[in-house]
Amino acid sequence: MPAQGLAAGEREALDAFKGALQDEYHRKLETLREKFEEEFSALVAARRMAVEARVRQIRERQQAEFASELSLARQVASRELRERVFATMGDIAGELEGRILQKLASFRGNREEYAPILNALALEALDVLTSPKAILLVGIGEASLLEKDPRVARVEETEGLPVGGAIALDGEMGLRLVDNSLQTRLERLKPRIVETLSRKLSSLVNHVQEPLAELRVP
Repeated sequence: MPAQGLAAGEREALDAFKGALQDEYHRKLETLREKFEEEFSALVAARRMAVEARVRQIRERQQAEFASELSLARQVASRELRERVFATMGDIAGELEGRILQKLASFRGNREEYAPILNALALEALDVLTSPKAILLVGIGEASLLEKDPRVARVEETEGLPVGGAIALDGEMGLRLVDNSLQTRLERLKPRIVETLSRKLSSLVNHVQEPLAELRVP
């Protein structure tokens, strides 16, 4: 009986020892599992932060590149628009000048209507010249349209006035002249035409540029 009782006790002790070992083993495994989970979570968090930082850098670089490209696009578009506006202004001014010249040619063809205008231009030139002996230059075939004026020493017809009008020369000194030709008056009118066109087209340019200027980097 004592021998059998001792054997039973040894088995119980052995079973208890095994149970203790298993419990210790499980505790160590749980401790390791928790440790590895914490380390893994830390690694994942660190990796995620690195990836997010990288993505943020990429987005910032892309935004900077987009802003640069957009700025360049605005500059190119503005330059092209200005060039087109200037070209359009030149075309319109040239077209207006052509129409004016056609009207003047048609107007000069009616001598009854043109004679008072020619005399007014000649008188205006003589008043500015203030010479007692002036020479008047007019277009070919137009001398007969002029009224007599005591300040006119002589009248000369020239091909140098294709558009019409009159030029007054100082007959005594020959150094001063007053150009009151229609061509010169038209040349003086051109800046005003261009200025008017500029005001009208500049508002159009600003209106067209507004949508482009409002673009923003997303």
